[in-house]
Order: sequence, then structure tokens, then C-alpha cells
Amino acid sequence: MEELNEQTVSSVAYTEENIRHLSDMEHVRTRPGMYIGRLGDGSQVEDGIYVLLKEVVDNSIDEFKMGAGKRIEIQMEDNLRVSVRDYGRGIPLGSLVDAVSMLNTGGKYDTKAFKKSVGLNGVGAKAVNALSSRFVAWSARDGQMRKAVFERGELVSDETCATDEENGTCIFFEPDDTLFQNYHFRPEFIETMLRNYTYLNTGLSIYYNGHRIVSRNGLEDL
Repeated sequence: MEELNEQTVSSVAYTEENIRHLSDMEHVRTRPGMYIGRLGDGSQVEDGIYVLLKEVVDNSIDEFKMGAGKRIEIQMEDNLRVSVRDYGRGIPLGSLVDAVSMLNTGGKYDTKAFKKSVGLNGVGAKAVNALSSRFVAWSARDGQMRKAVFERGELVSDETCATDEENGTCIFFEPDDTLFQNYHFRPEFIETMLRNYTYLNTGLSIYYNGHRIVSRNGLEDL
């Protein structure tokens, strides 16, 4: 039997045609567990949709740590899609698309721009983008806004215009329900996550669906 198995294996063709190269977004979608762990449906706190949200919020927290923006606004719609708006410096407009779609690309490698940072690996927002059926990133800086729209990691529109928006970045994403089947965000999990952020970042105000979450005494409140 062992000899038969060896013969069977040796008869399977293995040529240059079997070697594939995946783009950054394809790799995340093909091997999501490598980036966010389990997928899940949102019924467990460790499910992937909460990792996606955390990756986005972490970027806004980094702006706060750099003294740029003390307010983060999070809006949840139907427990299916979410937006995170901060009032930090805003992603440099010329690099917006690359910053949210190309792995190993970002400002966290430059210690001049980010002396303190939660996310360092240049993966977070890109993984969220790749694993979302719709992903929108816009950045406002000094009266100009650039907005990029993606579907499952593929860029579908990109525009720049004048704006009255305050400086900062907004990320909207809707997890891909072909990957996160029958998913729903659980508000109680999100509220706990956000409160933990405020315990560790005294002075930060997080508005979750209009409800203000703040910690005046940091870890003492916890």
C-alpha cells in the first residue's frame, strides 16, 4: 500500500504552472487566518469582525497618542457595517490608496511621524479592506479631501475635492458576508472594547452611536 501511495503521488504533475503569485489583497482573502485569526459570525468576542474594528480604531488611537485629535466617532449601522472617524492629522492624501491597500506600506515605519504607535506592521487597514465587501477611506487635510472606495480589496473609485471637513481620517467598512457568514456585531462586545481603550488613554473621548465613552482617571476607573 505504501508503495502504491508513493507511485500515486509521484504521478501528480508539478510544473511552473502550479506556482502562483497572489497580490496583497488576494493573499489576505485566501489566507485570512494568517492576518485576523478565526472568521466567525460575531457571536464570540475573538471573532474576526472585532479584530477588523480594532485594527481601524488602533490607527485613530495612534493619532491621539501623537497629540492629534482627542475625539473618535464610531457609527454602527444595523450591526453590520461601521465607520470610524478621527480628528487627527489625516492620512497624507497622495498616499491614501497605498496606505489602505498595499501591505507593508504606512507611516508607522517612520519614527518621526509616529513616536508612539499601537499598530506597527503595515497590515491592519489593508486586511480590513481585503475582507470587506465595501471599504471606504477618506482623509481631510487643510481644506482638501481624498476619498477611495474599494470592493473586496479592489479599488472602484478615487477622487479628490475641496472640503469643509476638519482634518482627520474616516474609515467605513462592511465585512464580506461570503467570508463572515451570518455575522452580526454584538454591541456589548464593542462597548467593552471601547471602554478599555479609554481606560488606557485618559483624555480620549469615544462616541459610539452618539453615546460618549470617556475615562477621567484611567486605570483607576477600571
